[in-house]
Amino acid sequence: MASAARHEDAHVLLEGMVIKWYWSKDEIIEFRKLWRAGVDVESIAEKLNTNSNSIALLVMDQAMTDVIKPRPGGLFG
Repeated sequence: MASAARHEDAHVLLEGMVIKWYWSKDEIIEFRKLWRAGVDVESIAEKLNTNSNSIALLVMDQAMTDVIKPRPGGLFG
């Protein structure tokens, strides 16, 4: 990964953030269930023992592959 020190005029996306990049099949199934039930991102993060940034990225991933659909409250349920 590029470091900010080497690219002083650039911004490194998500640098220093704790992100969960790997998800088990069971976690994905539970995430989709909670999403479809209208559960907010913070609560989903608590239930899946991770942080809201990781859930927000999972939402993007699942939405971009058309696995989940937009909902009236968006990330907030």
